[in-house]
This record gives sequence, structure tokens and C-alpha cells, in this order.
Amino acid sequence: MEYRNILVHLDESESARKRLDVALRVAQRHRAHVSALFAPTVQEHDVAYAFVLNAEYWSQCQHEHEACRRALEHHFFGSLAEAGLKGNWRTATHAQHELLMRARFADLIVLGQSGPDDPYASLANRLQARVTLSAGRPVLWVPHEGGFPTVGERVMVAWNADQPATRALFDALPFMRLAEHTELVTFTLARKEKDRIPGADIGLVLARHGLDVQVTELHPPPTITVGDALLARAGKTGCDLIVMGAYGHARWKELLLGGVTQTVLGSMPVPVLMSH
Repeated sequence: MEYRNILVHLDESESARKRLDVALRVAQRHRAHVSALFAPTVQEHDVAYAFVLNAEYWSQCQHEHEACRRALEHHFFGSLAEAGLKGNWRTATHAQHELLMRARFADLIVLGQSGPDDPYASLANRLQARVTLSAGRPVLWVPHEGGFPTVGERVMVAWNADQPATRALFDALPFMRLAEHTELVTFTLARKEKDRIPGADIGLVLARHGLDVQVTELHPPPTITVGDALLARAGKTGCDLIVMGAYGHARWKELLLGGVTQTVLGSMPVPVLMSH
């Protein structure tokens, strides 16, 4: 698989332009078509708001919303022209429906981490979790803070040989083929598997793809969680992309991310590619 079609979700958050710039940077590296979807996390109901809010205040909110949309759209098409890329822009009122519908046409989806000051962070987190666990496509999460001049030149892959990790690893092959360095991180195996070399099997598979991958086995103490160990390793190695499986569990009418997934996404220092 190659990244030829990238879908990026944009909204009114302060980090939206950063998310867009990362998507465009990845697209330029992979010569991909970019589809930008501008849709608020909270579905708008004009009639309902008109009754509840002061008409002048509501008009001001609508004006600010439109100004934000126009600024992002202008930046999007200007950046496309500068990079020599092709893309399209779409505005919608229902982010989740549009993202899940358009995910089937994307090789990669770009979402943004919610900021601590975002008044709709809870709703955004629910949206992002559902897309990550339901879209069936790899999702690149962009942190709300920090600058990311490179994405995918130094890749760290979290590997435990289960289905989500396998899916994420193979979904990340386009990044790894262009990377300067790739490290595959494993954790201490169960006692009954101690006779096996951690990561040796998948390292051989990647070698057949022409990839030279460094395999590192971590031995975190019992007081350190897997998520925290991954973040510490990322900080130590200076990677610019973390690849891992997305783990979740279902509850009535909603999908929730698992503990390791929440830990990494809550404190990620660099973009994270996840698959489920």
C-alpha cells in the first residue's frame, strides 16, 4: 500500500492549521492527493441556537466560524499550489458521519489531539476514538502542541505481535520505506516464550521488504506502564513518528480507547500512527 489519498479533518480549534500543515507535509513526501474536511465537532442546529442565544451574539459566532473556515481554506489551496499538490475541500456540519463515510476512500486519515483548553474536548475525544476504532484505515494523530518539521524520518514501532499491532505495522510501511531509521520496540515476553528472540520473526519479514530495522527489547519495571515506557523511549531516541495498534473496548452505544492507547495519545510528543 502507498499513501495516495490523505483525508484531514479540520475544525475551529487553534491546532487545526498545524494539523493541516502536517497532512500537507506527509502528502508532499508521498505525492498524495489531499482531501480536507472542515466540520465542527459539535453538530450545528441553527434554529435551536437562534431561540436560545441572543441574535446578535449568534450572528457574531457565525461570522467567526465563517472567517475561520475561509482562512483555513485559503491556506489549504495556497499550500497545495506552493507544493505542487492536488486536493479538494469540503465543508460539512456533521464531522463523524462525513469522516466515516469518506474514510473508505482514504489511505490515511489525519486527526488532531484535543487541547486541554478546548471546551468541546470530551466530544472531540469521542469523535476521534470512534473514527480510529471504526474507520478501518490508519489514523495519524497530530499533537496539539509542538512543531513537527519532519514526520516519518525516524520511526518507532510498538510491537507485540497481536492483530492491532500487525495492522499498524503494515499500514506504516509507506513511512518506513522512506525513513532514515526505524526501530521496532518489543517488551519482555512471557516465560513460555523466552526461548524466542523478541521481534526476530517480524524483523525477518521486514527485511524481505528491503527494510533495515533495529529491534529493541524493553524491560520496564512493574511500576512503569507500557504506555509510559513507550513515551520514555520516544523521548530518548528522538523519533518523529510512533506507530502502534489502537486498542479499545465497546460499551453501550460508544467505543472507548484502551489504557495504553489513552496514555500515548494523552501525552504524545510526536505524531502517532494508529490502526485497529
